[in-house]
Amino acid sequence: GTQRWECTSCSASHTRPRADVLRGNQLNGFVSHLLGTRSQATMSKPRTYTNRTWRTNTAWCWNIVPRPERTGEIYSTVLIDGTLVGGLVCLVARTPSHVIDWRWAAYEASTTWGMLLATIPEPVVVVCDGQKGMLLSIVRYWPSARIQRCLFHVWLNMKTKLTLHPQTEAGQQLLKHYRAIWQVETATQAKEWVITFKVLYETYDDFLKQRTYNKQPKPGQRKWWYTHRDVRSAYRQIATLITNKQLFTYTEPLLQEQIKQTIPRTTNYVEGGTNSPLKNLLRSHRGMNQTHQQRLTEWYLYDKTEGKKPPRNFL
Repeated sequence: GTQRWECTSCSASHTRPRADVLRGNQLNGFVSHLLGTRSQATMSKPRTYTNRTWRTNTAWCWNIVPRPERTGEIYSTVLIDGTLVGGLVCLVARTPSHVIDWRWAAYEASTTWGMLLATIPEPVVVVCDGQKGMLLSIVRYWPSARIQRCLFHVWLNMKTKLTLHPQTEAGQQLLKHYRAIWQVETATQAKEWVITFKVLYETYDDFLKQRTYNKQPKPGQRKWWYTHRDVRSAYRQIATLITNKQLFTYTEPLLQEQIKQTIPRTTNYVEGGTNSPLKNLLRSHRGMNQTHQQRLTEWYLYDKTEGKKPPRNFL
């Protein structure tokens, strides 16, 4: 209840409303509603006011924008990924244990990724899905960081190019060989996997170089193209990742000794640990406009940061 003060002389009593406490409680309840699945009807209980009254009392809370506290800490491993929220993309950077920072962008580009990476000290290893703008920003802002490409996203690329039932022997062998990548856990196993891939590449080299010629090309049309473009593209993608040393970064003994913890080989910490629960939360609060979806996302990400404080601290 409310604190009541009594005069020791005449026994008159009065209350002293605390607007700051009231607003703090409203903001705490507002954030609790955003990050939970309780309806507005249950948020107003045990009080007697209606849902509309609750919305009116907490309308000002939409203007509070939470931001993570910058500590300047140098993280050994950072995972980055983007997720679509409404009509905008939320770019997220996190460690295996907590969210570091985020930025909003119309689309994933090197400039928008650069705005996020520039605020975070360069890590030892960065795990990502290989989006072009993302890679360009890593090279610019974190030039010394080692890149570990998400093996699951590479697998998705393989399925797109080869399908799950390739019609060519070269495609069948590559798909079978890539499935074995999930058993690679040491540098020795990685070396053996690479050697086997190079043997496959050399075996089907002539097949991958086959060309189809346009006998009557019109002006501006190509005169030839590779017959097995998708299969060739899949082989070249793996070969490029091996050349750039981005496929088995997680198995390198020197990095493991420096970091002293397991290096993730996928972005599952972001996809499953952040993005998927966020989408479920947005689905529970379906019907929000773009601004409200952004605010829910920001409070959700702030709740995943390492040094989070009670919402009332933003007043």
